[in-house]
Amino acid sequence: MVVRANGDLTSFLLVSMNFFRRLFSRSTNPSASALAFLTSSYEEMIKQNKAHAKTWLYGKEKSWSADLEAGIIVFNFAGDLSGTSDFQSIGVYNESESSFTWAWAHNSVPRSLRKHAKLAKVWGHQHGHPAFTTKTVQCSMEEAWHYAAATRKLAGAKSVYRGRVGNLYIFMTTDEIHINTESKKAHWATNRKGKRW
Repeated sequence: MVVRANGDLTSFLLVSMNFFRRLFSRSTNPSASALAFLTSSYEEMIKQNKAHAKTWLYGKEKSWSADLEAGIIVFNFAGDLSGTSDFQSIGVYNESESSFTWAWAHNSVPRSLRKHAKLAKVWGHQHGHPAFTTKTVQCSMEEAWHYAAATRKLAGAKSVYRGRVGNLYIFMTTDEIHINTESKKAHWATNRKGKRW
């Protein structure tokens, strides 16, 4: 079969090409309001982290561990202090590759721990911000903190925590931290409130 270009076919092809160009070349530049939201979220997170450093020793933990099945993070501090909280995974920053991979794209993260990351993805679609809708983003650590701060604000979480495992940094949102002053021998879930997320 031979197709010859005639006026009708050429016009149809041009109209079709223009339609698909418009459809797939939507602006990928976030709006000024979206950028302002990122900035204000980051500033709020910094203030919160400073307050948490005073109230529950944020950033002064000796170690941390996370139970992916229970969705609980445990912080161990000097002495017999420990703290627990529900958490959600935001994403993982790979320091050696300068990349951030969203939790919603990680099959190794249980679906129940991706809720807050999915809120960020929806926000990214609504505001045309490709960093929130791309599985893995090339970015700086500071940019990853901005993504995490925006996710915290969207989810209404109490804080953002970044835990290190080798050259990977796991960003998480947390609920209220419950400090346990009992002996370390006490079960990690003692005095924890019911699950919120």
